[in-house]
Amino acid sequence: MNLKHARQRRGLATIITSAIMMSAVCIMGSAGVVWSQSSLSGQQADMTNTVSNYISKLNESLIFEYVYCTSDPCNQINAVLTNVGHVGLEVSEITITEKTSGYSKIQPVINGQILPEHSMKITINDSSFSSYSVLDVMVKTNRGNIIMTQTNT
Repeated sequence: MNLKHARQRRGLATIITSAIMMSAVCIMGSAGVVWSQSSLSGQQADMTNTVSNYISKLNESLIFEYVYCTSDPCNQINAVLTNVGHVGLEVSEITITEKTSGYSKIQPVINGQILPEHSMKITINDSSFSSYSVLDVMVKTNRGNIIMTQTNT
């Protein structure tokens, strides 16, 4: 009779062990699903933000209305920029260069926000502008777009 009782206990131990193993597998599987879901949510938010930034960058459209010297000899250049895009943009800097001599003047733009269908005038002062006949004017936006033109002094 003792042998029969031992076989029943061994069978019960196998069931309990199997139940513990199944519980551990379920808990680890649930933890994996929760982790992958949170990871996927973070990646989806990053992807949405990136796509939104690229679409906004594509919708930016800036043109030079006028680029002119205010006096003769030229010591001040005015650049009038117009936002013809569907989204507002912010001009971060304007650069005046002359290729053959290597001259370059970079001027940061403070409060360079331009709403759609609005214009902005940027004034750049430098007494050496009159030394050059043709200057390249380049504008950078906060989203990374670059717009260029040339002007005679």
